[in-house]
Amino acid sequence: EGAFGAPELLSVKEGNGWRPEKGADKVDALKGSCLKVQGLPSLLQLHLKRFQYNWQTDTMSKLNNRFAFPKELDLSDVCGDAKGMEKNAIYDLLSIVIHVGEYGAGHYYAYIRPDVNKNEWFCFDDQLVKKVTYDEVVADAFGGAVEGKVANLGFFGRLFKVRSYGRGGQRSSAYVLQYAKRCDIPKLFGT
Repeated sequence: EGAFGAPELLSVKEGNGWRPEKGADKVDALKGSCLKVQGLPSLLQLHLKRFQYNWQTDTMSKLNNRFAFPKELDLSDVCGDAKGMEKNAIYDLLSIVIHVGEYGAGHYYAYIRPDVNKNEWFCFDDQLVKKVTYDEVVADAFGGAVEGKVANLGFFGRLFKVRSYGRGGQRSSAYVLQYAKRCDIPKLFGT
């Protein structure tokens, strides 16, 4: 929470000041210090930083660490004006773009819930469209091994506790999340 909940100082001294209007001098400012419920979008897309640069080896690599994200996202705790408007800061998970592979090579597919009011999920992978459970979505999208689940490899799988992964295997994880603001769903989808 500290990395995402605390504001970042944009300092003029460090060459990273903020210009309040065109032609004005740059000033110190706090970036991300206060979201406003009124400014939240109807559709929220979150890009997960799944790649990192290694300064010692001058290489990029993909991160497949387990990262759990909620089906319902409540942003009222990070909005300064949410009091009395908490319901306007609640989002429902609508779709997830998955990347399977390594940095620079791989494949993308998506899990989509066409009707945000139902718990019906589909996997869209090129021409293949398949109905899936939300548990299957979580197993694939969170990245890393499925917690508490051992691969179905019979006796040796149980003996050696071989880890289980989602549809895309060990190298798949969510890359982009899309949420719909719950109070805007009727306007967005005509429901």
